[in-house]
Amino acid sequence: MSKESRNRSDQAREVAEIFISNSADHSSQSLTRHHTINTMPNYIHESYYHNEDYLRETLSAGSPRDGRISAVRRFFCLFVTFDFLFTTLMWIICLVISGENIQQMLIDQIVHYTIHGSLFDIVMASAGRFVILLLFYALLCINHWWVIAITTAGSCGFLIIKVFFFEWAKATNYTLDVFLVLSSFVLSWGEAWFLDFRVLPQESLARDFFRAISSDDERAPLLQNQAPSVRSHNLDDFYSPIDSPQGMYSLFFPDEELARKAKEAYEEALSTINSDGWKVEKQTPEGDVVHSKFIRRNHKIFRLTGTVEIPPKLLFDELDRNIENVPSWNPTLIECRNLKTVNDKVSVSYQLAAEGGGGIISSRDFINLRYCENREGVYICAGTSVVFPDMPAQKGYVRGENGPGCWVMTPIPNEPNKCVFQWLLDTNLKGWIPQSIIDTALSFAMCDYIRYVRTFADNLRQEGKF
Repeated sequence: MSKESRNRSDQAREVAEIFISNSADHSSQSLTRHHTINTMPNYIHESYYHNEDYLRETLSAGSPRDGRISAVRRFFCLFVTFDFLFTTLMWIICLVISGENIQQMLIDQIVHYTIHGSLFDIVMASAGRFVILLLFYALLCINHWWVIAITTAGSCGFLIIKVFFFEWAKATNYTLDVFLVLSSFVLSWGEAWFLDFRVLPQESLARDFFRAISSDDERAPLLQNQAPSVRSHNLDDFYSPIDSPQGMYSLFFPDEELARKAKEAYEEALSTINSDGWKVEKQTPEGDVVHSKFIRRNHKIFRLTGTVEIPPKLLFDELDRNIENVPSWNPTLIECRNLKTVNDKVSVSYQLAAEGGGGIISSRDFINLRYCENREGVYICAGTSVVFPDMPAQKGYVRGENGPGCWVMTPIPNEPNKCVFQWLLDTNLKGWIPQSIIDTALSFAMCDYIRYVRTFADNLRQEGKF
C-alpha cells in the first residue's frame, strides 16, 4: 500500500467512527447518512470531502454566524490589516535607524516626496490595499476575485516601477529598504492567494452544504443519476422503497410473518458469511482479519474474524438479552432498548447512535429485526433493518438502514473461555463521501469494535463472571 493510501486510510478512520454505529443488538452495523447528503454537488465528491476532519473545518470556517462574516473571511481581513501595520512599522524602522532627525526625515519622506528617494509610497500602496479590500470584502462582502486581482496587479506593477526609479545608491539602510519592497510584494500576493484558494472556496462549499440542508428531500435517492438496483427477491417477499438497502422489510405483518422474515435474513447472512470469494482487506497485530467481497455488482461487504477471550454463551447472552447495557461499553451508542418480542428467538430493537463531527453528522437511530439462536453449539445473532410503525423516524435523528448481517461466536475446543468472533457487515452509505474512503474506513472501524469487545470481556473477567 502506498504512503498516500495509508494517509487516506488514517484520515478515513475517524469518518468510519462517526458514520458506523456498532449495533446494540449486534446485528449488521450500518453506515448511515446525514440528511443533507442527497443534494451535495457532484464536484464536491472528488475535490474536498476526503475526510471528515476537513469537512468539519471547512464548514466551520466558511459559515457566517449570527449575521457576521465567516471565520475564514475574518482571518483574511486580519491578514490585510497585518499587511498595512507591518509595512508601516518597517518603514518607520528604516527612518529611525538612519540616525538622522526623525522629524526632518518625515518631512522629506512625506511632504517632499519623490519616487526616487522616498519609500512612503510603499506604505501608501499598502494603505490603499487595506482600504479597498476591507471595503469590498468586509463591508460589502462580495464573493469575487476581481477586486483582489486589481489591487495585487496594481501593487506589483508599482513595486516593479519603484525598483527601477528608486536611487538605491543613496539609500542609508540598503538591506532594510530592499526587505521593505520585497515584503510588500510577498504580502500582496499572499492576500490574493488566501482569498482565491481559501476564503472563496470554503464559503462556497459551506453555502452549497447548507443550501442542501434547506432543500433536502429525505425520499430522494442518495446517489443522483443512478438507476435503482435490481433485486433477486420474489415480489411477494417484501416491498421496499427504491434505494433502500437489502433487508428493509415493512413491519405491517403479523408476528408469524415477522418471524419468517427474520429467519430469511438470518439464513441469508449465514450463507454470505460462509461463502467463498473473500479477499483480505486488513490484518491487525492481534490476529484479527477483515475480508471483503463485492456483491450486487459494485456493493462491497465485509467480514471480520478474530479471537476473543470470553465464553461464547456469555457474550451471546449480552448481545441477545442485555442490549440495554451495550452503551456502557460501546461508546458509539447512546441508547439501546427492545421494542417488541416476537418469540424467544425473534425481536425488534431500537438503538440511538451518538452524533459526530462536532454536530455536522447528526445522531442516527436504527430499528432492527433480530434473530438469535444457538445452532449446534455455535451462537449466532443476526438481523436486518425494518420499518416499525410504532417507532417512526424521530425528529433530529436520521433513520439508519442495515442489510442482512450477523455476529457468529464459535467455541474453541478445549478452551471454554475463548471463542472465534465473526461479524458480517453489509451496508451502503452512498452520499457525498467517496466510496473508496468509506470502504477503507470500514475495515478500521471493525477492528476498533472488536477491541471494544475485548475490553468488555476483560472487565467481566475482573468481576469474576468467568
